[in-house]
Amino acid sequence: MATAVKKKTPRSSDSVSRKIEKPVEHEPSSSDRVAKAVTSRILSGRWFPGQRLIEGDLARDLGVSRGTVREAFKRLAAERVIALTPHRGAYVRVLTREEALELLQVLTALYGLAATLAADAIDKGDNRKRLTAAYERLRDDGPKSDRISHTVDRGSFYDVFIDIAGNRELMRANPAAPTQILRMQVHPYLTPTDLEELFADYAVLFEAITSGDGKKAKRTIEVHTKRRAEQMERLPPEAFSTGWSS
Repeated sequence: MATAVKKKTPRSSDSVSRKIEKPVEHEPSSSDRVAKAVTSRILSGRWFPGQRLIEGDLARDLGVSRGTVREAFKRLAAERVIALTPHRGAYVRVLTREEALELLQVLTALYGLAATLAADAIDKGDNRKRLTAAYERLRDDGPKSDRISHTVDRGSFYDVFIDIAGNRELMRANPAAPTQILRMQVHPYLTPTDLEELFADYAVLFEAITSGDGKKAKRTIEVHTKRRAEQMERLPPEAFSTGWSS
């Protein structure tokens, strides 16, 4: 007599339609929020190089403890966005001339790659529209614009073409806060001729990217950052930190 075979009931783990658990998304820590708030205020031009950061004011404004603010300050100091000293406390860093020149070396390579990739991707989605809007804001400021308008809109123009480049590692490597600090720091010391030359470079860079010419865009970045380096060399000592407190 044949033995009856008991039909196996499929377990939920065997089911094709089983649900896959999504990874748990963690909320940013309180110190992350503080660090982001500090960086945001620097990028928006609200805080200037050398400006003192008041621990108690930040703790009150963001609804966190002073210990949380101190933790964020230590991280931002390690990232060289702010400086911590025994006597002055925390303040937005002021770069030395050597640090400014080293930063420009990095930006030459980083922005050159971003401009090349952006030129290749300019006709994807709304990339052309986004870059045009960012460039027109910068162009409309003009070389005689005030420090905040000029540096913020210039930063926005660069941020857009880095985003258009579409390389996430490139975006993560972008030293946005130190770059904005340098822009804000040296702007008062630039001559009208310096500013006119910089604005002329932005027009050439915009034309190169929007025409899809990656090689020209990269060359324009190299010429632009070389011009910036030459300006840094000519600026007076008071435009830079002496380095003792940074």
